[in-house]
Amino acid sequence: MHRCPGEAGSMMLGTTGLFASLAVLALIDATSIGTLVIPVWLVLRAKSRGNLRPALGYLGVVGSFYLAVGLLLLGGVDLVSKEFTGALLGSSTFRWAVLLLGAGMLAWSFRKNPDKATAASGAVPAGAGAGRPAAETGRAPAPARGAAHQAGPGSEGRWARRLDAALASPWGIAGLGVTAGLLELPTMLPYLGAIGLLTQSPYPLPAQSGLLVLYCLVMLLPAAVVIGIRAVAGPRVQGPLGRLSAWLAKSSSQWLPWVVGILGFLMMRSSLAFLFPTAGWNPFK
Repeated sequence: MHRCPGEAGSMMLGTTGLFASLAVLALIDATSIGTLVIPVWLVLRAKSRGNLRPALGYLGVVGSFYLAVGLLLLGGVDLVSKEFTGALLGSSTFRWAVLLLGAGMLAWSFRKNPDKATAASGAVPAGAGAGRPAAETGRAPAPARGAAHQAGPGSEGRWARRLDAALASPWGIAGLGVTAGLLELPTMLPYLGAIGLLTQSPYPLPAQSGLLVLYCLVMLLPAAVVIGIRAVAGPRVQGPLGRLSAWLAKSSSQWLPWVVGILGFLMMRSSLAFLFPTAGWNPFK
């Protein structure tokens, strides 16, 4: 059967390009609050090697939640008229809109991040006593704090009560996993991007579902590695895990430009492969 150039570009993206894109998005999803930071906090709260069941249980609940949401979205797209979906994805106007949107997202991701620049330069906001000794500020220097006491959207301070309540019972761990999943729904950009790639691929719904299962497993892999290291090494890794927790909590607010930029690049690549499948200058043809 003869295929048009746009369909051929879609087929190419549906093989090597699709798998590479899904792997990148899954690894981005693997570093979110729900999939890595909270498991690290649960591991840090483990009193012994045999007390890692809450972390494992939480990871299973979060993975199941993500998978269930993804399968529902895939099924919903499949229920939409295939003729309408094919006409939309095969429209040059739609592809140009996706290309321009992706370019805008990529350009936005390179904007200067004031928070990151401030942290890198060591600047302190005016009025915070920067450059003056503690005696002049009238208060003692703040002690070093771990992630459990840091302020900010990714700190355990906002989750401490939920973690304490969750560790009281298996049902609490299940509730914690569902709560984390629900709170992350509005920011599931990588996951939504992965589902978009799957729905545009030439694979049928069962194959898309299988790829989504693999996606979720890759997404949970870093947290599973952390749990495995803690199980083998015991309390000796508490210090490094504490530093990892602090770094993750501090860096979580700076990941958004990376996520938006990668999604913008993937959108541009998909549209360029469709719009210019034979152009010599197009590296994605």
